[in-house]
Amino acid sequence: PSPGARREFLRVGRNLVSRRNCLACHTIEGVGGDYQTLVAEPTLAPPLLTPEGAKVQPDWLYAFLRGPITIRPWLDVRMPTFGLDDGHWNEVIQYFQAIPGQIRPFRTVDVVRTSAGADLGTGKELFELLRCQQCHVLGAIPEGQPTANLAPDLRMTSERLNPEWVEEWMKAPLRIQPGTRMPGFWPNYPKSDFPQFSNDGARQIRAIRDYLFTFRGGPSPMRAQPTTAVANPN
Repeated sequence: PSPGARREFLRVGRNLVSRRNCLACHTIEGVGGDYQTLVAEPTLAPPLLTPEGAKVQPDWLYAFLRGPITIRPWLDVRMPTFGLDDGHWNEVIQYFQAIPGQIRPFRTVDVVRTSAGADLGTGKELFELLRCQQCHVLGAIPEGQPTANLAPDLRMTSERLNPEWVEEWMKAPLRIQPGTRMPGFWPNYPKSDFPQFSNDGARQIRAIRDYLFTFRGGPSPMRAQPTTAVANPN
């Protein structure tokens, strides 16, 4: 968007999330997130929303806002249903897109082209080597793990996440979400301590990303019943 349109997206979006009290639970642009004071671990609080425009595909986000699903079923906190109309939800999405510091533009991912067979196989090998499933859910919640260690179901990846964001997240998770328990496996990026692809960290990350995008069958707001919208919310 033009600079003027971006300023308007920010103004309208900030006003909307403030009026709907989103900031009571979520931190957005360094503001809000008071719910964190009520939990023992920051990782148990609702997620940081500042990078949401880079992270999440817009079709998924629209469906989620209309009819929230449970992303972390091991937590008691739940996303409320606000019943806004499409115009207001589009304003929220435009706001996330306009927030400064996004990694990549907010766009629809039509097709994610996976790596060649050898790279995809190595992505699976690295996924298992790094023990991603020790924390990330793939259907069943891992046994014996504290809830503070658990992370969302990776079967949602292809429908939910932007592939560029997945790469940036794996490269430097603490830069995106300070305090996250997601390990930084590539501190010397683009070099790597792992031997695959001759220690090429960028290619390793792409291979894991493409393997993640082969997963299917996770929870989906796209298949959930949308909430009835309110025509003219206050």
